[in-house]
Amino acid sequence: MNNELVLIILLMVLNKNRDKKSLELPDSRNIFDKNIDLPYTMEKIKIMKKIGPYFPEDFHPMLNKSIIIAEKIVKTYEVIEFMQEQETNYIQEVIPVKNNRERLSYISNIIQKELHKGNIKDIGVAMETILNIERYKKIFTALIPIMSDPDTINSPDKIFDLMEVFMDGKTEKEKAKMKEMVKMLEVMKTLDTPKKESSS
Repeated sequence: MNNELVLIILLMVLNKNRDKKSLELPDSRNIFDKNIDLPYTMEKIKIMKKIGPYFPEDFHPMLNKSIIIAEKIVKTYEVIEFMQEQETNYIQEVIPVKNNRERLSYISNIIQKELHKGNIKDIGVAMETILNIERYKKIFTALIPIMSDPDTINSPDKIFDLMEVFMDGKTEKEKAKMKEMVKMLEVMKTLDTPKKESSS
């Protein structure tokens, strides 16, 4: 069987639609016709890529050209179809949560799971920060009392609790400086108390 006959038989097989009419080669007037069957066409392109290496080498340029033209037509059609969409609601449901703490927990857990699915070696500084989400959970938990009652920031004990969270990952020298800052605030608070009492 010569090469030309093999190619003709192959094209006939690929052009045969299972339960639909035959797929005709598009001309310039109907390339973007609405009846293009994208899944069917992509399936045949995938098959052609797999069986292509078994064809004689002199067929490869023609096959490669045919595949790239077909893929360009499909991709262009997909873009046109997408651009014609008036509105796309990717997020449709609202998942109820009890409070902001629970909301943050759900969000951080999903981000962490999704990141671990792929290769995280080259994610960058931003993604590495998200990977330390447990630390930010602690920070958020420590900030909740302050957000609910801003007056708590006047308490040295509350400030120290918050500073302890920020000390995570710091060097001993940095921790010592932060502790000194808290002590200074405590001293200033103590010195300021008699003034307020005497003025009252």
